[in-house]
Amino acid sequence: MNPVPRAVAALACAAGLLLTTPALASAADLVHTDPAHDVRVGDIDSERTHPAADERRVDVRRVEVSHGLDALTIRLRTRGPLPTKRLFLAAQLKAPSGRFEVTYMKFLGESGVSLTRKFDEVPCEGLTATLERKAVTFVVPTACFGTPAWVRVGAGAAQMRKQKIVMDDGFSRGAIDNDLHLSKRIARG
Repeated sequence: MNPVPRAVAALACAAGLLLTTPALASAADLVHTDPAHDVRVGDIDSERTHPAADERRVDVRRVEVSHGLDALTIRLRTRGPLPTKRLFLAAQLKAPSGRFEVTYMKFLGESGVSLTRKFDEVPCEGLTATLERKAVTFVVPTACFGTPAWVRVGAGAAQMRKQKIVMDDGFSRGAIDNDLHLSKRIARG
């Protein structure tokens, strides 16, 4: 048999397998599309907010979550390019072991990612936040929060501008309240 048709047959077989096997066809356990134009803006020292429909930079449009044995991956995609200053990206995790926060901050010349529980930092080797033009991907080793069988996730983006904060909750229309809105339970894949 000619090697070229054999390679084509192997690729066709692999493509068929991917299309018929849901676990292989999608790397995400949950994909959520957040409404566009639902960004809110408010004063830093007030709880009142109003719509900022033209805001693109922190307008979360898509949240993808993959919950595996070794890591939880959360990807937020925004409508416009992420701000380069005074940026806050966050995810909340609720698991049987408790509630945790993953935060990426770029503020006052400093930047970094952290995992906290009740405002106390949780040591987490392998925790990363990778920024792209319109997205951030958090990778949280599951060992850092108890390797749970399920997790619920919240996600949001915010930017400080003078005395104002512009924000979007990725699982709800509008502003980030005290806590981010959480997804349904996502079982470990």
